[in-house]
Order: sequence, then structure tokens, then C-alpha cells
Amino acid sequence: MLRLLKIEWIKLKSYRAFWIMVGLYLFILFSITFGLPEFLDFIASKTSEAAPLKAFRTIAFNFADVWQNIAYVMGMRGFIKIFLALLVLVFISNEFSFLTIRSNILSGLSRTQFMLGKLSVVFLLSLIATLALFASGLYLGFRFSVDTSTGAILSRMHWLLFYFIETFTYLTFALLIGILIRKTGFAIITLLSYIFIEPIIQYYVPDNLDKLLPLNAMNGIISGVNTSLLQVKTDEFNLDDFIQSSASVTDIGLCLLYLGLIIGLIYLYLNKRDL
Repeated sequence: MLRLLKIEWIKLKSYRAFWIMVGLYLFILFSITFGLPEFLDFIASKTSEAAPLKAFRTIAFNFADVWQNIAYVMGMRGFIKIFLALLVLVFISNEFSFLTIRSNILSGLSRTQFMLGKLSVVFLLSLIATLALFASGLYLGFRFSVDTSTGAILSRMHWLLFYFIETFTYLTFALLIGILIRKTGFAIITLLSYIFIEPIIQYYVPDNLDKLLPLNAMNGIISGVNTSLLQVKTDEFNLDDFIQSSASVTDIGLCLLYLGLIIGLIYLYLNKRDL
């Protein structure tokens, strides 16, 4: 697998679009990280409800809830991770446009190895996104948390793993679209169109089945924010309606099921179709 990643790296390291898209993704992510607290302060300065907003800022970004809360914001479909999906579409489409895939196979690379090489790039992009999220969480956590002990920092860090799973599945979905469509422009249009089409489909699907739709499943593990510092429940007000206290095993399994299905479809397509 490492050998395949090295082969892909040789292609990507001089590819300007790769660095531009990754750089743009990181710029937006860190801009949100550094800018969101200041934005909340600005809103607080313009309203008479300054204290609740400042309290919310501290509650939302404290260890250990910061991991889930920032993963929820950065992981929303159609948000900044779309830049990574577009990058996947571009680099896989170029393999077909410039016949690189035929050159690789004629040079002795099997179709399965070609697939694993592309999945290694998707894995790398997902890892970069997760590490960037980790750095953002550390910044916000150390800035706003009263408790910065090792136990507080490490607690609930499993949400980073859930974020990685969602991102890897989402980017693998983009990889499938790129392999099926092959043309960069059409592949991008297909992905962007489906982001808007699925909510329309969801409107006609029974509520108990809407989580089975692809993008819902790929983004269903982290479905809300949480705070352990504020647990309020009365007859008139129940925070349980707005927060997610834990990840569902069903949602994790459904996301992994789609991941396996997508990889299976990629394998079948590459091994059955004329490239």
C-alpha cells in the first residue's frame, strides 16, 4: 500500500491544482476556527444579550465537547469538505482524460492496485482533514477550557475517528462518481447536483427511511452538537431535542456499509469495464 501511495505522490507533488485545493480547504477551515469566536464576540457587542453568547462560546468550545462540536460544523455535507471531493474528482478524471490509467496498467500495475492507489490518496486527504480538525480543536479547547488536563483533552476524542470515517466515505463516494463519469466537468456537476437532489428525494421518503439515503448515511454519525456543561431538562425546555450525546452504532454501521458498497462498486467497474 505504501508503494502505491508513493506512486500517487509522484503524480500529485507537481500537480498545482492539488496544492491549491488542499490549501484552500485548510485556509477556510482555519479561518473558521480562528474567526468564529471573534464573530460571536462581535455579535455579542451588538446585542443586549452579550452574556448568553459569551457563555455559549465557552460551553461549545471546551474540552472535551469541542471535538464533537467542531467535527459537526466542519463535517456538514456541501460545506468545506466539498473542496476535497472536487479535488478527488479532478485527479481521478485526469487519469482517464490523459490515459494515465492505461499507461499504469501496461506498466504492470493491476486494476486492483490502481484502485488501492486511488483509495490511498483518499485516505491521505481524509487524514489531512482529520489532523487539521485536531489542530483546530486543540486551539479552541486550550483557549476556552477551564480544565486542560490530559484526561479532559483525550475524553471524547473518538469523535475525530467518526469524522475521519464520514470524510473517507464521502470522498470515496466522489471517487466512484469520478470513475463512472470520467469527464471532470460532468463529474463535478453530478456531485453538486446530487447534493441538492437528495433533500428533495428525502421529502418524499418516510421519516424512518431517510437516513438510508447515501449522503444522509455518510453524514449520519455526527448529527448534532453536544455540551456536558449544560444539561437542562424541564417540561417547557429539553436540550435533548437539540444535542447528540453519543453516536449510534446503527449510524456507524450504515456509514461503513456504504463505504464497503462503494469500494465494491469501484472494484467491479474497474475489473469489468474497458478502460
